[in-house]
Amino acid sequence: LYQELGKQSPNEQQGFFNAHMTGDEVSKQGYHDQYFSTTLATLRKHVNYLVNELEELSENTWRKDVERHPRLPLLMRHNEFVRETFELVQRHLDSMGS
Repeated sequence: LYQELGKQSPNEQQGFFNAHMTGDEVSKQGYHDQYFSTTLATLRKHVNYLVNELEELSENTWRKDVERHPRLPLLMRHNEFVRETFELVQRHLDSMGS
């Protein structure tokens, strides 16, 4: 939220920063409530980007030689786990926006 506020309104960004630094949870929550849709859109964009990147990595990885890259199966399983995790996050974010 802080970064997005800097793009939209430096005054709001400073207010959010001050609320954080002084421990003003009521004001901070007010910013979160006011900019919920902005935060949600930014998170969606970021998660979608990561899912797409992981899908591309997976597609490119299948073309590699496992004999030459012996850790490749481990990396592929890890990337699949991370992609599935981000897909769960995608679904959760989608449910928050409806």
